[in-house]
Amino acid sequence: MKLSHKLALTAVLGGSALISLFLFKTFSHDYFTDRNKLGLNFKAIETAQNQLDNQILNNAFFLYTNQDGINDKINHVHKELDILLRNPHIIQEHPNTYAALQKYRAQFNHKVNAIYDFQTTNIVIKNTTAALLASQQHLFEHDETTPQGQEVLYEINRLAGSILLAKNALDSELITSLRPKIAALEHYRFVNPKNEELTQRMISHFKVIEQYFPQFVKVTEQIKDPALSATLSEAETAFYRESDAELRFVSYFSYLLVTLFIISIGIIAIFLVQSEREARIDPLTRLRNRKAYEEDLKRKGEKAALILININKFKHYNDFYGVKEGDRLLIETAHHIQNIPFAGYNPSYYRLGADDFGILFELFDYNDLHAISKTFLKTFSERPILIDNEPRTPSISISASKFSPLLETADMALKNKTHTNPTVYHQGLNLHQIIADNVTKARELKDALAENRIVPYFQPIISLSTRSVTKHEVLARIIMKDDQARSIYPYLHIAKESNLYPQLTRAIVTQSFAIIAEHEGDFSINVSIDDIGNKETVALLEQLLEQYESIGKRIIFELLESEAIEEYNEIVEFIVKMRRYGCRIAIDDFGSGYSNFSRILNLAIDIIKIDGSLIRNLDTDDKAITIVQTIVNFTKNSSIKTVAEFVHNEAIADIVEKLEIDSAQGFYFYEPARHPVTVGQP
Repeated sequence: MKLSHKLALTAVLGGSALISLFLFKTFSHDYFTDRNKLGLNFKAIETAQNQLDNQILNNAFFLYTNQDGINDKINHVHKELDILLRNPHIIQEHPNTYAALQKYRAQFNHKVNAIYDFQTTNIVIKNTTAALLASQQHLFEHDETTPQGQEVLYEINRLAGSILLAKNALDSELITSLRPKIAALEHYRFVNPKNEELTQRMISHFKVIEQYFPQFVKVTEQIKDPALSATLSEAETAFYRESDAELRFVSYFSYLLVTLFIISIGIIAIFLVQSEREARIDPLTRLRNRKAYEEDLKRKGEKAALILININKFKHYNDFYGVKEGDRLLIETAHHIQNIPFAGYNPSYYRLGADDFGILFELFDYNDLHAISKTFLKTFSERPILIDNEPRTPSISISASKFSPLLETADMALKNKTHTNPTVYHQGLNLHQIIADNVTKARELKDALAENRIVPYFQPIISLSTRSVTKHEVLARIIMKDDQARSIYPYLHIAKESNLYPQLTRAIVTQSFAIIAEHEGDFSINVSIDDIGNKETVALLEQLLEQYESIGKRIIFELLESEAIEEYNEIVEFIVKMRRYGCRIAIDDFGSGYSNFSRILNLAIDIIKIDGSLIRNLDTDDKAITIVQTIVNFTKNSSIKTVAEFVHNEAIADIVEKLEIDSAQGFYFYEPARHPVTVGQP
């Protein structure tokens, strides 16, 4: 099967699997969300019903209570019950639940009627009781001189207390038992006419309570009927029983889907393994390619050596004989190289460029490298290459190296103007100006660190909705001895090679935190995998976050997308540590090549900074607009904020705003400066 067909089939299988999983995930999410919401509706009804019962008891026991609370709870139960009874899923898929809810509604309506009767009788009872107590108090304010009169007053006091006790205990029999004593009071006449009037008034109150109390007890008992709670429990139990039956179907379907997914992944894996093997083979010569070389080099380590072979004036050969014959020469040269007896140990053969071949082997003695290279060149030249039985003797140049990086040093030796054939790279060769430049930069960087000339600059980030400054990005600058500020970017690889990188990071971070503490707004700080892998650097970040209290919620750490994908576990550990302090995480240069949406989503990223290579071409490249729009759609669905980098003109600024990107930065708005600007400044 052709590679294109394999890729197409892989794409179809992978796409089908992902679509199926996405649809199932969406269905499962919606199902469980609705199920949980309905479950909460049941709990809300139960809670409101209990609160209603408590409110009624309060109204029954206490003289002064708020009647509005009862009506609120009744309305709340009706509201939650209507949500359940109108839910299409309940109506169509949960017949037992629906029937139980209908039963509950009927019982609850009966209870509501009883509550209204209760409110009527309760008001009478409460008002009469209050009037009774008021009359009792006035009665004792007037003197009664006769012993019999005083005894009657005490009897009235006992009757009032008994009525209150009967009311709170809902004891109708106690009320009935007081009837003879109340009747006896009607025949007694007080000496004080005021007491006589108050006594007759209290007797009237006693009779009102006696008249309404049986109805009061009846409706109260109806309200307390436990059958209503039992029906609600029955409905809830039926709901979860019927839901469990649905869940079994969901589970079976998920098993089937997972099985199909595993099968599709297995097929994809087979294709990928085959494609991976093909990806390491040069399709023309069938030698291993550059990618395979880099992997093999890592395995061989320090004992590896490389012989680099270049066909001289191959372009002229191509021009003279044609591309087809040129390809044949490359194929036969590859065969010829592999057939030469090789004195090195464990050789592997590669096509490293258009007309460049390499032999990677293990060498323990550097002094043997020149002899091996010379022998190989001599043997190659003595054996002509046959193409259509016609001998061809292509001229080749050879270089060799055992110094890392092997390919670069061998290539430098091959291109050396004083090249001898073969040339073996050694440290004494003055190959190019890059080395001198690197030394100069290393010295400049070291001096700048020693003299505190590595400083943070701040580039404002603009909210596109308000066109005002909301945050800043911290950028490192090296201040030259003539006070000129330069970007640190050309020095970064020097810093890493010369072990100055941790010192560089700590200098910027320490100064930045001190400045951030004195300014408002959020600040983003770039950290690399080298920083994250350095325990001292991470410890410094934690120390500063603790030293400057509450600053963490204003700090955003920017991670390179490529590193977030390749060094996933280390990145996750770092994110967990920083989130403890309230810090947020941004992915920098998103869209520059990896764009692994799923992997990024798993990191729970807060902000994505869209790569400048996409932003700077938005006004001329429709493809860039499509890519950026895809990124924006992804971030909005994932609640991730976006920042457009390298906005350098008004046209780009208008486009990123129309694409609904949240924020932007670039020279069109602000250049990096020594100090932050005021947040909110346009």
